[in-house]
Amino acid sequence: MIKLQNLLNEALPALIPEYPVNIAGQHLKLRFDVNVNKTKKGIKLQFVLNEIPQDPRALQNLANEIGTELQEKFGSKNIQIIYDVENPYKNVIGFLIPLPSISNFIMTSVLKGEDTEPEQQAPEGEEAPEAQLAQKVPEEQPLPPLQGPDEEKPLRERMKKIAGI
Repeated sequence: MIKLQNLLNEALPALIPEYPVNIAGQHLKLRFDVNVNKTKKGIKLQFVLNEIPQDPRALQNLANEIGTELQEKFGSKNIQIIYDVENPYKNVIGFLIPLPSISNFIMTSVLKGEDTEPEQQAPEGEEAPEAQLAQKVPEEQPLPPLQGPDEEKPLRERMKKIAGI
């Protein structure tokens, strides 16, 4: 059992593509992965730092510079990119390309060459987003009748009294 686990551990890192890149004036390693969070499905871009800056502001500035460069490059292809604020690694600056953005790029640029509207399909065991919205939106309730000026007067007097006016 331990041998199998060792073999798996040795084989798994090869499944995560890693490339040297020059971005924002830095030589970094870019690692690709997938996000396992069901609410944020997409491709993770993890820029692995050689050295972690001591000053958190320097790290944030580098993240901003990388984000700006990515926004320019991906934006020109109509691909959305999001900064990963929940990245757990101190030596990684993470970004996410949402699954809808990737699928739209593939459909418009690779397969069809035209704008397409995706069909919303819920994962197995879940309802489609429209059905979820329909369940969450309460039915419209009639508003209570407005109070007349005579009914507001005691409230207004009480408020003045409390305010010391």
